[in-house]
Amino acid sequence: MANVILLDPTDQGGVSGKFLAPRLDDLNGKRMGLLNISKNGSDIFLERVEELMRERFTFSDVIHTQKPTFARPAPTKMVTQLADQCDFVIEGLAD
Repeated sequence: MANVILLDPTDQGGVSGKFLAPRLDDLNGKRMGLLNISKNGSDIFLERVEELMRERFTFSDVIHTQKPTFARPAPTKMVTQLADQCDFVIEGLAD
């Protein structure tokens, strides 16, 4: 897969490229992170995502975490912990 550059259209500063993480070959045996961004219904959405994912894959662990508020980016420490603990993360957005 070629390097893909993502650009944030809401960025107020200069152009900064972001690179995608390497794609996982298989999700079985992996640690899935579920990040609730604290919007209404995010918990319901992520519960359903987990249910559907468990129908298709067997995970070594599922780590649930929640941002303090949807109005701000996730704290750096939270993002770092998720990156260290999980093989991949699904972020739940709802309303």
